[in-house]
Amino acid sequence: MNIKLISGVVIAGLAASYVGGKFYMTDKVASQLDAKIIEMQPMLDVKYGELSVEPITQKIQLHNVVLSPADGSANPITINEITVNELDTSSEFPAALDLALSGISLSIDDIEPESADQLKALGYSDDLLISLSTKYTYVNNVMDWQFGLSAQDMGRMEYSLNIANFEFDPKQPLTLLFAYPNYQLNSAEFTYTDQSFVERLIKQEAQNSETSVEELKLAMSDKINAMLAADLETSNNELSDAEVSVAKNAAEAFIKFINDPQSITISINPEQAVTLGEITQAQNDPAKLISLLNMAFKA
Repeated sequence: MNIKLISGVVIAGLAASYVGGKFYMTDKVASQLDAKIIEMQPMLDVKYGELSVEPITQKIQLHNVVLSPADGSANPITINEITVNELDTSSEFPAALDLALSGISLSIDDIEPESADQLKALGYSDDLLISLSTKYTYVNNVMDWQFGLSAQDMGRMEYSLNIANFEFDPKQPLTLLFAYPNYQLNSAEFTYTDQSFVERLIKQEAQNSETSVEELKLAMSDKINAMLAADLETSNNELSDAEVSVAKNAAEAFIKFINDPQSITISINPEQAVTLGEITQAQNDPAKLISLLNMAFKA
């Protein structure tokens, strides 16, 4: 038989299997999703457009989602796209999750009035377009978690966290309140990337102070340096060289960010195991806390 003919038949068969699997998986997920929506209807009305499921990767995509309070107490929230890249369903508490929501449209008038007025004063008048993502793995009581939140023309915040001794029983969620002091923080990081929000704040403050943006940035930088000098003088050589280095690193990073607001990162990498209980006890002692967490700043 002709090799090309055989190859064509195989490829056609694989394509048909893929398409058939895609339709089957999409229908299956749609049935499960519709059942959940019915459960939520007393409180929330959910509508969505296209739904697709990749049979190989199991990636789920949901488009044009509209969430409306059933009692009509607030305006609907629209979400352009919801993507589930990974979701473990083998256990009651999923061992892995990778979820992203893109294009969440939120009216400024629907948020807290004082915050809405502040945003309008900064020049934001259109609906806020927000995106968020979360991803985690939970293996052998170690939680490795990443979270991102961004608002168009404002900025993006990214968090990552690695915690050991994280024992969670979904049947008894209140146990978290008693167990958290024993959770061990292995590492953490926070990054803020500006997309005009900080620049607008600085410009607004300069106008209110009747000064230029450049003069305001210089004044803010001088104030940070003065605070650092005062803290170092007050400590009377009680700070270690490492603690002094971290304090100077933090001041330098914030001054650099103020003068060129692009991004700033705060990272935590304890040299020795540290529990959340120990962190809580040291929260009123900044020098001890910085040393305990081995913090670093970068802009």
